Amino acid sequence: MQLTYIIQKSRRRSMSIHVAEDKKIIVKVPLGTPTFVAEKFIMEKKNWIMKQMAKVEKQAELASSMGTLTEEDIKQIKEKAKKVIPERVEHYAKLAGISYNRIFIRLQKSRWGSCSADGNLNFNCLLVLMPPEILDSVVVHELCHRRHMNHSREFYDEVLHIFPDYKRCDKWLKQNGGAYFKRMEMVFNKAQIFSYN
Repeated sequence: MQLTYIIQKSRRRSMSIHVAEDKKIIVKVPLGTPTFVAEKFIMEKKNWIMKQMAKVEKQAELASSMGTLTEEDIKQIKEKAKKVIPERVEHYAKLAGISYNRIFIRLQKSRWGSCSADGNLNFNCLLVLMPPEILDSVVVHELCHRRHMNHSREFYDEVLHIFPDYKRCDKWLKQNGGAYFKRMEMVFNKAQIFSYN
């Protein structure tokens, strides 16, 4: 199979490849990198690229089987998220003895959660569409960033101590999460932000 790709040169130190949701292959390389070097890198990563393209196709099929979300669906998802996510954050924060500042719930294209340096926690409202343990795994992940603002071994040790099933849930999210984003591509431009406390 012949690969079609776009090579982007910028001020960076290493080369990387990203397979977008539309199956476009983006190859990022440092300024001054000869084209033949980039092409060799692509060929070396061909098997990985093919696996990523298959993954994107599988997620598109899953999204299609679940159906397109309407604006009314999104409204109900946001309302549910406003209630459920803060409850899960409070539960695990008390369990682990971790403090936080504010909770923000967003409709986002590519992130499930994040934690800011000032203690704010951000979550994607789409998490409430998933099995409860998947939502919980993301909540615990972000809460643990309150103690470790990195992805070190210590960070993951704490995540697993609080939520032993984390690895399975993280794998599920990586395999299926893209399908949830695809369901709502037509409504992303109407995203809203909700805050608490």
